Amino acid sequence: MPSVRARLSLFGGDTVVIRCSEICQILLTCETPAARKTSTIGFADILSIEDQKTAYVGIPYKGVWNVLINSPSDSLEHSITYHAA
Repeated sequence: MPSVRARLSLFGGDTVVIRCSEICQILLTCETPAARKTSTIGFADILSIEDQKTAYVGIPYKGVWNVLINSPSDSLEHSITYHAA
C-alpha cells in the first residue's frame, strides 16, 4: 500500500484540506514535546478519516501535525493545503 507523508506546523482552528484521486485512509497525528513525555507512542492525538477522497480536518490545537495518506493505488494524485483560522 503506497503512502504519502507530510509534516505541517499548524494552529488551533486551522483547517487542513486533503484531496486524493482515489479513496484513501488519511491519518493526522500531532507531534508535541508534551505528547512524547506522556504517551507511549509519542503522539498526543490521532485523527483518522477512512474511505474518503476529500477530507476537511479542523485542527484542535497548535502543534506539528503529520499527515499520512495510505492509498491502494500506485498512481495516487493528491494535494494537501490548509486554511488559517
